[in-house]
Amino acid sequence: MDVDPEDLNLTEEEESRKLEDVLFSEFMPPPARTIFFHETRCHSPLSQYILNLTARQACAIESAAINNPNFQVYVLFSSSTYLPDDDHKDPMLDAIRSYKNVQFRQLNIWRYAKDTPIEDWFKKGDLLKSNFLTEHTSDLLRLLTLYRFGGIYLDLDVVVLKSLEYVPLNYVGAHDNLTLGNAVISLEPRGVGHDIAKLLLLDYQKNYNGKVYVSNGPSLITRVIRNYCKATTKELLDDPKRCQGFKVFNPNAFFPLEWPQWRHFIEPKFLNDTLARTKDSYLIHLWNKASFQTLFKVGSNNVYGKYAELHCPKTYAAAGEYF
Repeated sequence: MDVDPEDLNLTEEEESRKLEDVLFSEFMPPPARTIFFHETRCHSPLSQYILNLTARQACAIESAAINNPNFQVYVLFSSSTYLPDDDHKDPMLDAIRSYKNVQFRQLNIWRYAKDTPIEDWFKKGDLLKSNFLTEHTSDLLRLLTLYRFGGIYLDLDVVVLKSLEYVPLNYVGAHDNLTLGNAVISLEPRGVGHDIAKLLLLDYQKNYNGKVYVSNGPSLITRVIRNYCKATTKELLDDPKRCQGFKVFNPNAFFPLEWPQWRHFIEPKFLNDTLARTKDSYLIHLWNKASFQTLFKVGSNNVYGKYAELHCPKTYAAAGEYF
């Protein structure tokens, strides 16, 4: 196994707690049988770079692990990250780590971009000038991960409701009849999937815009898939076999509620209607940018709470008073 150069000056105790770099790890993500999450927020120096997840992020990870027991679930941190020491145990983190198919790793984005179609563009530093650095870094990292490993990428603001193990790889979901989402992307590690991953990276650098929030995310996915499949979003939805080897799911699969309706997941008055609208969904997407500040009491009679109780029970139990 290669040695991460950053580990050479660590104490033995620090080295034992530092997450492995995914590129140097002895246990690599199994091809086509891995679900990936990315955490791209930078650690505060006061945090001592300790791994920290919100209850909702932990729920996304647990729901993926519990509904896909034969897949590995990799959570990748984009900066140096350490597990807490024995004096600072985190019950929620312990709950997630109790699942044998959950793996925590870190990455160095400079190394991660090396030997990929975007290496030379990344070295120019345009990404670092973004007005939305965290979001645009996240947009890029998910594409690099799928280029390197294939598998399934999920945003950290989802709750997985059904197994994805038997859904053939190579798919995304539509937001509506026009736009495709990038919160769920599935690509094979070779063949059609790898070809699309390369096209996505090439388009990222060609059309990169650091001033517009969605330009390197949903807009990019929509542009590349439409061009690859030579069809509009509506045509791809009307005929699932229109694009050989790649599928666009209808909005109900991953985005049953559009972002202006995010409160329907949290407010009890929408319970029955939202349960009905999501009963056939593979997952729900919670639109974190809009919803993250609106917490609710554990045990509330709302959709988010009901699904959390079923699909991330350990996280929900460890969350405390509010979720």
